[in-house]
Amino acid sequence: MIFSKFFKPKWQHKDINVRISAINEDLAVNDKEQYQTLASLAQTDENELVRRAALLKLNNFNEWLSASTNNSNTKVKEYAQKQVAQIILGEHELTLSKQEKLNYLATQNKNGQLEEWLKGESDPELIIALFDKIAKPQLTLTTFQHHAKEQVQKHLVDEAEDKALLEKLLKKSTLEEVSQYIADKLAAIEEFAAKPGKLKKQSQLILSKLLALKDLVDFEEMTAKKEQLVQEWSEIQDDLKTFLPAEVKPLIEKFESIEQQLSKIFAKKAEEFQQLQIAQKLAKEKADICAQLDAAIEDISRSLATAIYESRELDEASYQQEITTLNEQVASSVLNDQQKQSYHSKLEQQQSKLSQLPVIAQSVTQATHLISKISQLALPTNIEALNERQPVYNDWLSKWKEVEKQAEGFLPESILDAYREIEQAWRTGLKPLIHEQKSAFLQTQKKISELKRLIASGKYNASFGVYKKIQHLFEHLANHQKQRLQRDYDNVSEKMAELSDWEHYIATPRKQRLLKDVQAIIDEPLDNPTEQAAKVKLFRKTWNSLGHADDELDKGLNEEFNQLCEQAFAPCRLYYAEQEKLREQHLAVRLGIIEEARALTAKIDLDPVDWKKLDGELNKLNHKWQKAGEVDRSKYKELHHSYQEALKPLKTAIKDFHQTNIEKKKALIAQAEKELNNQDIFSAIQGVKELQSQWRNVGYAGPKEENKLWQSFRKINDDLFKRRDEIKEEEQSQQQEHKAAFEQSFSDIKNSIGNKENLSELNQAIKEAGALLTKVIAHKPVIKSVATQVENFIADTEQQISKLHQEKAKQNWLNVFSLLELVSTENPEHESLTENNLYQTLPAFWQKKFQELLAKDNIVDRSQKTLELEILAGVESPSEFTQERLSVQVALMQDRMSSGAEVDLQAEFVAWLNCGKLTEQDNALIARLKPVFCK
Repeated sequence: MIFSKFFKPKWQHKDINVRISAINEDLAVNDKEQYQTLASLAQTDENELVRRAALLKLNNFNEWLSASTNNSNTKVKEYAQKQVAQIILGEHELTLSKQEKLNYLATQNKNGQLEEWLKGESDPELIIALFDKIAKPQLTLTTFQHHAKEQVQKHLVDEAEDKALLEKLLKKSTLEEVSQYIADKLAAIEEFAAKPGKLKKQSQLILSKLLALKDLVDFEEMTAKKEQLVQEWSEIQDDLKTFLPAEVKPLIEKFESIEQQLSKIFAKKAEEFQQLQIAQKLAKEKADICAQLDAAIEDISRSLATAIYESRELDEASYQQEITTLNEQVASSVLNDQQKQSYHSKLEQQQSKLSQLPVIAQSVTQATHLISKISQLALPTNIEALNERQPVYNDWLSKWKEVEKQAEGFLPESILDAYREIEQAWRTGLKPLIHEQKSAFLQTQKKISELKRLIASGKYNASFGVYKKIQHLFEHLANHQKQRLQRDYDNVSEKMAELSDWEHYIATPRKQRLLKDVQAIIDEPLDNPTEQAAKVKLFRKTWNSLGHADDELDKGLNEEFNQLCEQAFAPCRLYYAEQEKLREQHLAVRLGIIEEARALTAKIDLDPVDWKKLDGELNKLNHKWQKAGEVDRSKYKELHHSYQEALKPLKTAIKDFHQTNIEKKKALIAQAEKELNNQDIFSAIQGVKELQSQWRNVGYAGPKEENKLWQSFRKINDDLFKRRDEIKEEEQSQQQEHKAAFEQSFSDIKNSIGNKENLSELNQAIKEAGALLTKVIAHKPVIKSVATQVENFIADTEQQISKLHQEKAKQNWLNVFSLLELVSTENPEHESLTENNLYQTLPAFWQKKFQELLAKDNIVDRSQKTLELEILAGVESPSEFTQERLSVQVALMQDRMSSGAEVDLQAEFVAWLNCGKLTEQDNALIARLKPVFCK
């Protein structure tokens, strides 16, 4: 036993360092017994360092994990926890497999550690497991952002049910597959949310359709639709019970009520349908019988026709027997009386034809002869031929109708075709001539009426001209037309004979007087040649209106008048010759303009073409053409045609250019109209401004369309800007309301400060002002004036609070030093000190320090410490301590350089107090330190 104490293993040695050395050098992890020893040391050794050394030697995750939860040493336990965290996060030399991490995760429940692990994990399966283990929905968005892996993100989407969260995930998604996955889930959520409404509408629609079946007439359609609707109703029953449990019962009751109504209606409809089927069957039987009878009658008719055309003999008895059989068949059929009567009549017609075969055959011969005869008569080509040949054609038509009636419908198709062709040709050929003939008749009738009116109004000269036209028209009328107008024609003819006698009596003296007037302007011509020519024209017009003079004088008077007119017009000829020269000059000018037009047209082949300039040059050229002066009328037409032809390509090109611009501007108008429907008015304004810029770059659209298009485009712009102004006015009004509300709240906050020395009121005002500032900034657009006022108020109030704190701190220091002077001088008892008013005004921190100071009984020299405080505070020390201050300053600098700590004067002063008991000798030191802290 004694020797056993001497030969204890090193890992049981009392010296800590020996135990640690044994752990590192003597114990092996691969030896089972030694492993147990290391594990025991890690759990039971009294020293923290030994336990750590054992754990480091083991360096096994299970041991680290066990120590992190079960080790009795708190520091070792914390150290093990850090090692476990590093291993899990991949920051340790030990690594774990995925399965080991999953097994570890299953045993954990500390969300703080798991959240750290979640941030650093990269394996999708572990990320999902960690997220599910933590079970904090608020981590969904951050996890989604940090782990851009399809498997992880899809799992997070599966776990998320909130629509707002899914929309946030969709905005953060960078993977197309995940974005589509989120979009599909959002669509499914929306569909699920909308399903009750859709189900309700669907069920109501089905019920409405069922109810509407009452109005259908077709029984089969009703039955088919009812089956389909009942099937649709059964398909939505489960969904109705799931999504509309409160409304299912009324819907089912309504369905059952409608079904009962339909059952009653369907019973009646079914009976009607059966009756309809019977009627349809009977109608089909009738139709079949009619078809058989029609075919049999057609066969009889065809046989009769063949016999007639081929001159064959018929077995009349056989045909009689067939007709009798058909009559009996009709009588015994299901046909109604009217139908039976119709077929009996048809059979009687066939029997009648059978008895009249010779007459029918003769009619076919006559029809052939008529076709041959009319074919020899040519179609009329004028009114005279029409008057001659139309009666012949009308007679032929009458004869044809008689023959056709006798034929009883047995005329050969070839003869009928010939008749139709002839009849069509004559009808087409006669139509314009008949129309012309009718027009001539109406014109003659109209002229006779006009002549009567002229005679009645005393316009006799005009009457003679109209009468000549009537005579010509009357001669070309048909006989029947002449007969209709003969009486009126005779009456006006008698009247015109009387007027002719009166004409000679009146016209002779007037013509003689007019000759003297012409002679007068010959003797004294007018100064203006144009007026002279106009006067001569007026004389000739008047002469022509006077009618005929006496027969023996008329010819001579006319010749004399013509000679005088020539003499009167002679002075005008020189004037017109000069005008002719001017026309020649104008002709040359216009030819030059035509050449200019051709040169201008050639410019359209240039690249690029200045269409605006070209359009302006065209307008100038047209103006020049209009001002070019008169030319001979016979030449002007040709010149104008040449000018137009020269400009035609140019006008076409400009027209195409205008049309292109019209289309572009219409497209811009269409885009502007779309902007008019844009709810974002400011975006719409920006859009139309861009369109305005595009509009300016589009060329001229032509005189007809340019202004119209611009007015349309401008109206849209005006409407948009008007809307914007209205919105701005409304926003300004709302802005004023918000501003007034914010200013009122700000005023209430300022008024809430009753005492500017009250820190609680000031702090509360800052808090409320900060909340108000947040609201002001959150409101868009920000009301800068209010925000500035609130910010200035907060700054001023914080400055006031800082000032109060400084004053309070200064007063605290004054009170501290006053008490220090009291303690150093009088050394009061604890009870006496606590009753002191200055003591009671101090914060708890200083009260505690004074209590600790009174408890001290050791007397120390604070001179060096006082010098240190003066040096640290940067104040001068008394001159007699210059040398000591220098040495203290050097030592203090060395200490500060090695520690690198910042200077805390209050902490240094507390240390100065804690040195020991205060005595009267310390009063001088207190006096030296007072200016340092009581500035």
